[in-house]
Formats: sequence, structure tokens, C-alpha cells
Amino acid sequence: MNTSVRPPTITLTAHGELDIFSARTMSRELRAIRDSGCPRVVVDVGAVSFVDASALGVLARTVAALEADSATMGFIETSRQFRWLCSMTGLDVLFDLGPERVAVL
Repeated sequence: MNTSVRPPTITLTAHGELDIFSARTMSRELRAIRDSGCPRVVVDVGAVSFVDASALGVLARTVAALEADSATMGFIETSRQFRWLCSMTGLDVLFDLGPERVAVL
């Protein structure tokens, strides 16, 4: 996972598999981003080939936590697997994902 900063936005880019092991790393990264006070977080999961429930849980909790802090999180790129899993779980609504592309902040 990589992060890039362009105030007022921090972008987190993930690739490969988002499973229980990488979800822990993602959680730490997102917690540090949240603690920085950045008002906008953008997530790029376009190169993600696998996603499990633990990773989706981290993302869902982060959206809620950021909203409680009056901050936002959105997605700039999503893989087909990520969009499919989000649509099957109903998280596409929480994550504001469109049918083909995603909503950009």
C-alpha cells in the first residue's frame, strides 16, 4: 500500500489481495490518515485482485469514522472484483460506487 499527499487530500493505493493480513496494514494506514486530520481521503483499489470481508469492514468503519469527523472518503479506481463484492454486500451504496465507474469526491 502506498499513500500520497496533495493537501487537502490523501490518496491510499492498494494492490494485489486485500485479505485479513493486508487489512491490518490498511487499517493502520487509514487510522494514521484519519489521525492526521486530513478532510479528504481517496482510495484506489483498481489493482486489487481479491477482497475479503475483513478488508471491506476496515473500509466501512473508516467511512463512518471519517464522516463522524466531518471528513470524506471516496474511490477513484476500483477493480471489477471490488465492485462486484461491494454490490453483493450492499456496500456499493455506502461507498457511493456507480455501476461502471466510481463517484469521485
